[in-house]
Amino acid sequence: MPRFFFHIRDVRLGLSRDELGLDCPDVEAAYLEACRAGLDLRHEFVARGQSPQDFSIVIANAAHEFVSELPFTVVFGHRMAKNNAHP
Repeated sequence: MPRFFFHIRDVRLGLSRDELGLDCPDVEAAYLEACRAGLDLRHEFVARGQSPQDFSIVIANAAHEFVSELPFTVVFGHRMAKNNAHP
């Protein structure tokens, strides 16, 4: 089964690399896993008072090649990004 890595991109600080990765049957399954992981991180944004608009999940394959990018605003919906936006 192919391995995918789910890096977190912060527009200000760059990429936080996932060193372990996760086995998924295909790219679609990896994308759905990124959606689930993103939803699990929602409370982190709320607790820190951060807007998700500055963050995304970058999905890479086992060769560390870019596969897809999932902005947290897509995971949470644009309403949360607007409600938590920095002044």
